[in-house]
Amino acid sequence: VSIKNYIEYGLCLALNKFHYFVINYYVLIHHRNEPECIDRIVHEKFQNVHHIVSATEKYLVEVEPRTGGVESMLKVGSGGVYFVGIWGMGGVGKTTVARKIFDNISNQFQGSCFLANVREESKKHGIKHLQKTLLSRILNEKSLKVASFYEGADMLKGKFCLRKVLIVFDDVDDNHQLEYLVGKHDWFGDGSRIVTTARNADLLRCHDELYSVPELAKCEALELFSWHAFQKRTPDKEFLKLSKSVVDYAKGLPLAL
Repeated sequence: VSIKNYIEYGLCLALNKFHYFVINYYVLIHHRNEPECIDRIVHEKFQNVHHIVSATEKYLVEVEPRTGGVESMLKVGSGGVYFVGIWGMGGVGKTTVARKIFDNISNQFQGSCFLANVREESKKHGIKHLQKTLLSRILNEKSLKVASFYEGADMLKGKFCLRKVLIVFDDVDDNHQLEYLVGKHDWFGDGSRIVTTARNADLLRCHDELYSVPELAKCEALELFSWHAFQKRTPDKEFLKLSKSVVDYAKGLPLAL
């Protein structure tokens, strides 16, 4: 579900309470009917959200080279089904890279889903819950029932085998998740791309390609810290020494910075 869908849904809920005030204002000012006014409001708010999201791009230091490396492995636009694994120590930026890739290419697929925090969510709610979440997001169906994770695996294969999908499984940490959630190549339709992030590269050995996320170089880490601490590319001279000490302590891990 896109940001725009959420805005439109939220707007419709709000209009139940403020219908006459909002709509009558727009009808009066813009001389349009009600559906046209709703479309206009959604468009304006979506533009505002897009601006806010774009404003955070400066904090993504050296993300483009990393996303470019993974996207070349994905071979988007070609046939077949590709599994690409992104691995590295905790806090190195795996999720950031995966999210950026998802945002870049998700519009090229019939269905897409970024399944975040698989490790944590699996422990809290179980594999069956994650299977249901994945099915609901891809199929846009809210009333799905999954009796067991065995049935859930069969449902994933049955529903997705003829669909071109993009799915990101973020922070996978055991073979059970791989077997009953991430699945195999024949679960997905031609052109599908599956991205999995994990700390352990051995978990991803059945993937077609693996990408190791490198730590930030000192100059890159300093820039990232400066954006967050001072909202500028480099610290002022009086804070430079202290900033470098913080960067050294963080050892190039974006999450720590």
